[in-house]
Amino acid sequence: MSELYKEAAELLNKLEKRQGGLKSLAYADNVVHKRSSFALVCETLRYKPLLVQLLDAVPQFKLAKKMKDKALLYISLYDLLFGKHKKIQGGGHAKKEMMKFANAFREALVRLKIKAKVASNEHLLPPENRRMSLQLPRYVRINTLLISENEVEAFVREFDAQRDPHVRDLLMLKPGTELHKHPLVVSGKLILQDKASCFPAFILHGEHEDSADNLGDVIDACAAPGNKTSHAAMLLKQKRIDEAKCNVFAFDRSAKRLDLLKRRMKLAGADGIVTPVLQSFLDVDVTDEKYASVRSIQLDPSCSGSGMTNRLDHLLDIASGRVQGEDQENEEYEDVASRLQSLADFQLEALLKAFSFPQVQRVAYSTCSVFHKENEEVVLAALTSEQNRTAERPFALRPCLAGWPRRGEQISGLTEEQAKCMVRANGLEDGTNGFFVAYFERTDAAERTVQPSPLKVATPENDQANNLKRPRDEDTSQPNGAAKRRNKKRKAKRKANSAN
Repeated sequence: MSELYKEAAELLNKLEKRQGGLKSLAYADNVVHKRSSFALVCETLRYKPLLVQLLDAVPQFKLAKKMKDKALLYISLYDLLFGKHKKIQGGGHAKKEMMKFANAFREALVRLKIKAKVASNEHLLPPENRRMSLQLPRYVRINTLLISENEVEAFVREFDAQRDPHVRDLLMLKPGTELHKHPLVVSGKLILQDKASCFPAFILHGEHEDSADNLGDVIDACAAPGNKTSHAAMLLKQKRIDEAKCNVFAFDRSAKRLDLLKRRMKLAGADGIVTPVLQSFLDVDVTDEKYASVRSIQLDPSCSGSGMTNRLDHLLDIASGRVQGEDQENEEYEDVASRLQSLADFQLEALLKAFSFPQVQRVAYSTCSVFHKENEEVVLAALTSEQNRTAERPFALRPCLAGWPRRGEQISGLTEEQAKCMVRANGLEDGTNGFFVAYFERTDAAERTVQPSPLKVATPENDQANNLKRPRDEDTSQPNGAAKRRNKKRKAKRKANSAN
């Protein structure tokens, strides 16, 4: 096999072991064929579900079971069937064995297309993996903290930009429009931000008018790198030109990420509104006087990123969870399920933390995930938690983004009305990255009757978004089991520190 294949296979193996992101791995100093390896791994990941089907369709190809480096197998088979030159580069025993079955693989591919009644290889892929999902409009957010109306109008004429119908101060341009070096972008007057990423701040501070008793500061719980943070700051400034100083507390536990946020806030002219805080949101003292004026929280925690069309790392998860013919009890599958469960545990812990601020009236929870487990299931678990059910004024879902057609998906335990309160964006059909938003408001005690039924663990049948089993050793009756364990460890650590 060629050196390029070996290098690409090494990248794919590292990616599957979560040793870094694809771009950072491919462009490391030790990688010789940087761009070629990056492209080859991207395409192999896209085609992996189909490659697995083809290997199953040619059982006489014994090398598939003998070959220890499955990444090298996938990469070479991809290049043979779908690469630019439709051949395997380099030489060696593995290539000779694969070439003996080249026609068998091609015939199997034709049979799959006939069975699926499609003409192209692309349409044999899951929708999430198709190249068409990567062609999104270029979105540009108008930063009213810095830009003038004349500059906006000139830019609109220059690029024939369209005003977005759902989000104020957002422009749409043709896919692929290059703007990174445009003077208005370089100066921070325009901000490159996906449409769906603008939803949380717009729902909290653009769509919903704050009542007099709700005017207050804002927390951005997982803030870096800061696009949503500067958006919130801009919207607050728009509403309070003649009012007292507003403040956005931006939390991140990484000093490196927080430094990036600080630079972006300065560039956007939001540094006078945003207060960066080097701390995990989970460790914040909700009774601290400095947060007594906080009335709303936007929470966009770490997630699988499965909705991001410009990132391909998530295809590892999708392939592991959906590929037909793969053993769903294997270690790779279990690892994906465990990782999603850990993310969901963290997301739930963060959402309940947001609910625990005594003066907070409104919360926007969002992810760039397509999975129920990180979206509707987390919302349901938070609403039905003991913390929320026993609260004097519990949180409840409220409608948001009324003009947006795609709503949340109904799962066991959530009513149809509650599902319609939530928002989803589909990367293939909505012209945005895949996204999810749920908007909560604190209710009066009399509204307890609208709370959902007690949590029922989603079954594989109704969990169509990810169709993943829970890890065998997970207590499925407690969706926040890992969160409780982390809380115990955190409390023990604090106790030990105080003793010292």
